[in-house]
Amino acid sequence: MRLPAAIDALRPGQWVKNALVFAGFLFAIPDRNQGVDLLGAGLRTLAAAALFAVVSGAVYLLNDVHDAPHDRLHPEKRRRPVASGALSPRAALAECALLVALSAALAPLLGRTFALLLCGYFALQLAYTFALKRAPVLDAFGIAGGFALRVWAGVVAAGVVLAPDILICTFFGATFLAIGKRVSELVELGSLEAAVAHRPVLRHYAPPFTRALTIVCSATATLAAYSVWALSPATAAKFGTRGMALTIPFVLYGLVHYARLVALGKGGGRPEKVLLHDRPTQLCIALYLAACAAIWLAR
Repeated sequence: MRLPAAIDALRPGQWVKNALVFAGFLFAIPDRNQGVDLLGAGLRTLAAAALFAVVSGAVYLLNDVHDAPHDRLHPEKRRRPVASGALSPRAALAECALLVALSAALAPLLGRTFALLLCGYFALQLAYTFALKRAPVLDAFGIAGGFALRVWAGVVAAGVVLAPDILICTFFGATFLAIGKRVSELVELGSLEAAVAHRPVLRHYAPPFTRALTIVCSATATLAAYSVWALSPATAAKFGTRGMALTIPFVLYGLVHYARLVALGKGGGRPEKVLLHDRPTQLCIALYLAACAAIWLAR
């Protein structure tokens, strides 16, 4: 059964993306002996994730009003509340304004820096909705920037020191997912004409060589960035071991498996759907986290 239109338009299924806000808290755990208040950091991070869910919901409402004509040409997106007519554009914009006001009132409670990062995220999403999504490559960078800002804001909320290499890993990883999303849309929509009618920027991702090159390059950059982080002296100092290098194969498998799903048109257009329903992906993540815990405990 579908949720009421006003809630469904917030895309609760995509709130899983805001789990990246918890990256800062997870990296605070190894510092527990350095005066980090884990309970306080956890509660602040939970509040930060909730605020990102509120702001992202507001962005989805605005995006759906703006993209309704194009969404009606997509086999899945045409069921969205605004595109289907279940929620009027006026009601969607009113809900959007309410959510923005709520987040603006609550964000300063987590500090000025967090509030600025949340505003930056909202501004970036506005730029993506009205301009960046029509520019090849910049559209992927816009999506990746949103993921990186989630991580950065989570670090600030948790009160831990920001590791720039974590932001680099996040940015490249999100770029890989964003490009995979574009390629998957081409596969799902069948013809170039239908794809371009839905999303004009897909014209630039159409040639097979371009698709393969962008996926390979973004996946390679992601793996390289993660490997540099896992092997760095700073990571060894934080975790008390160089064992994090042993987690690299899990990242490699995850990237290759996701690229395969994209090529086959099996969910690459919805990363959150893959995360929630694809068993190999879930198993890979579970094993990665178990390996991280084992490496840290055995140091």
